Amino acid sequence: MIQISERIQNLKESPFVTFAALASKYNGVVSLNSGSPGHGTIPGVQEAIHQVSTKDISLYRTPHYGSLKARQDAAQYFRQRYGLEFDPQREINLTTGFTHLFHCLCTTIINPGDTALFIEPFFPQYEQPLTLAGGKMVTIPTQEQDKWKPQPEAIKTAFSNYPDAKMIVFNYPNNPSGATLTLEDWNGIIDILIEEITRRKQHQILPPLILLDDAYVPLFHHGEVNEHPTFGLTLHKRLQGAEASEMASLHQLMESLLIACTLSKEGNCGTLLGLGASKNVKLLGAMRIPQKATVITSNAMGEVALSAVIQRDPQKTIQWAGTLYESRLNQLAEGLNTIFEKHGITNSGGTGQKPASFVPQAGMYLYANFSHFKGCQVTNDFLERLRVLAEGKLNLESLYLQNQINYSLEVALWLLVEAKVSTVPIGRQEDCYLRFSVGLPQAVVETSAKTIDRQKTEENGKTLISQALLQIEQALPKLINLV
Repeated sequence: MIQISERIQNLKESPFVTFAALASKYNGVVSLNSGSPGHGTIPGVQEAIHQVSTKDISLYRTPHYGSLKARQDAAQYFRQRYGLEFDPQREINLTTGFTHLFHCLCTTIINPGDTALFIEPFFPQYEQPLTLAGGKMVTIPTQEQDKWKPQPEAIKTAFSNYPDAKMIVFNYPNNPSGATLTLEDWNGIIDILIEEITRRKQHQILPPLILLDDAYVPLFHHGEVNEHPTFGLTLHKRLQGAEASEMASLHQLMESLLIACTLSKEGNCGTLLGLGASKNVKLLGAMRIPQKATVITSNAMGEVALSAVIQRDPQKTIQWAGTLYESRLNQLAEGLNTIFEKHGITNSGGTGQKPASFVPQAGMYLYANFSHFKGCQVTNDFLERLRVLAEGKLNLESLYLQNQINYSLEVALWLLVEAKVSTVPIGRQEDCYLRFSVGLPQAVVETSAKTIDRQKTEENGKTLISQALLQIEQALPKLINLV
């Protein structure tokens, strides 16, 4: 028998994969766990991809880090979004989606035992590439009362405790919480990072890599993408108005940045393309080594989609998508809060906090507090059905011994089994937060040959969210000692 490596045996499975698999075993499940957008395509993308797909795809074989034309398009993408200039020849890499880009990054800079800093709550699929590279994850805590924003002192403390941390990751708008940062917030973070880079330079320590995961920047709920506060836009403004005394520090900061974008949340027909931009030419050159080892050629369809995405969109598809998700998030939040209030449900701390007291200004996720369920007893019938569903693949010893809910995994399983609503538990298990996605791939995007029927798409989403809320409310009596 072949022995499987320990790093694979001990690798955590993504909760997205776990709950997608579990939900597939039931009929009639309303899936609120997928991160796939449900707003259709940007006009021009579908037509461009169709034109390519009718030709010999071998004609589109390009370098593993992207064709020059696609990297020129990416440079325009970064210029449109942030006002920042990147050389398409040396300062931009294209990959098959963000996860591939992050895997190549970890493989390139992380040695066994190296530390990387992540802000809670974080995207769970950061863990696998870091673990496979032998890295250690350290988290910087945030709280809902701070709207899930990292506090400056917490970032300083993390650098103080881990003075040689290889990387820090900023993901705003955040997945899962939807948290966003203001220009003031970003300026404060830039000041801290400059201070840390200066300290390391004085002690002859390499600066940390600063990764900006900007996957959800397109899905702000109002206005044009290039108007929203991001690290890149804030840095651009700082560079424009900087005095000579600050300019050197800002350029040092630029050398430590890798800005990562992805087409997966744009209207791009489901194609994957990761865009990485950095002034650190040595880093991008080194990243091309694992890129070539894992993908021989770049994603041709993704390159075609990028070329269409950077063109003018008269239908303002992405702006409409932001408004669509804002409406769905409010509907879901108000529905959950109303149900809990109607049934007199309060959380275990006795504060009476609503399950959805924070509704984000961007993205398509509601990060809801289900600590109200902690300590509630479950029925024996539920436990028996759960044993069959889980097939011993999940650690549910505590639930089976105590017959009561204590962790977010258990809340998510209860909603799936009893309410037929699929979500994803993300964050510290004891906090009992669940991520609800309103991307709603089940809410089929109504399309004709050339256009999206936005009214029907909006109605489909409302119907599915209403159905999920009804199923949750109907299942509540099955929890014992809930109030």
